[in-house]
Amino acid sequence: MPRVGHFTKKARVDTACQQPQVGFDAASTSQRADCPILPSNGSGAPASSRRDLDLEADEVDSFDQHVDNLFAASDAQKRKERKTTEFWDVKTIEFDGTIKQIKLSVKEAMKPPNGRKILLRFNSTLQPVGDEAGLLSGVMGLLGSDYTKFPICEKDWRKVHTRDKVYNESVKEMFHFEEDSRGIIKRIIFKMLGRAWKETRNILYHHCYDPELSLEENIENHPDRITTDHWRWFLDYHNSEETQEKCKKNVENQSKQHYTHTGGSKSLARLGEEENDLLAQALRKEHSGRVCGMRLGPTSSQVFGMNSHQPSNGFKREETQRVLLELQAELVAEKLKRKAVEDEVAAGKVRM
Repeated sequence: MPRVGHFTKKARVDTACQQPQVGFDAASTSQRADCPILPSNGSGAPASSRRDLDLEADEVDSFDQHVDNLFAASDAQKRKERKTTEFWDVKTIEFDGTIKQIKLSVKEAMKPPNGRKILLRFNSTLQPVGDEAGLLSGVMGLLGSDYTKFPICEKDWRKVHTRDKVYNESVKEMFHFEEDSRGIIKRIIFKMLGRAWKETRNILYHHCYDPELSLEENIENHPDRITTDHWRWFLDYHNSEETQEKCKKNVENQSKQHYTHTGGSKSLARLGEEENDLLAQALRKEHSGRVCGMRLGPTSSQVFGMNSHQPSNGFKREETQRVLLELQAELVAEKLKRKAVEDEVAAGKVRM
């Protein structure tokens, strides 16, 4: 039976954890054959090489963190399957202030910017939207899986001391946006990075840790580009009884969830923006301010308000969908009535 290591503060030296660590490169293919590690960069691991495990379930979070990340679980899973060669239609601002509309892949966005920055767009709740949000998600997936930037030995993402450094020196160098006074945008970006960090830690553990071997044997077989000390600290933490118990509770919590995010790789904010674009087209106004061709129903300002761009919460989103369905039903009914009248007129002409 394999020996189970326990995480203790004595086994860890904080200064050592802060030493530069050589992480795996997203483009590298020199990983060990018995430890196929793929970063959370959109390329994903082949289905045949993965164990049938829930990567999110083994990562220990507080209950609030766990609930907060549920809506993003589907998006995170789809991001693993997305290729980094997918192109996103975004706007960039050059070093001289020129705005350009270009198509960029995640790999291209990760190249040295040379003064170019990608313009981010946000909705009324400061969530990133549009193709820019998709590109941001892919880039954060690459950054979050880079252990030259984020050490593996920390127990909690919130304690990773390099977060601000990466945010200021990498994220803000690639993307142009105005920070809000409450730090909401920064927290959203940190959550993206944190999810990638957690996912890749779990991939490392489930691919490289062999329960049939002893703890010392597993430490000797540490992944390439991960130091022995960092791997030991990580296994001590992951194999502790407290961590294993929390993992089981997380699995139970996730099994009780009855809602799913069916939007594929798109976040709820991006889906909401697209829904509003569709609704705005359905509510396009004539001079009278009513729905074109129907002369009935609400105007777009009545649905969205005079100054709002889109619903700001889940309730408004559901209300928007309900109104759209009602309008579609009314439109179908109006067309049927019109056809019935036309049929009667045609029948009268035939009798004449």
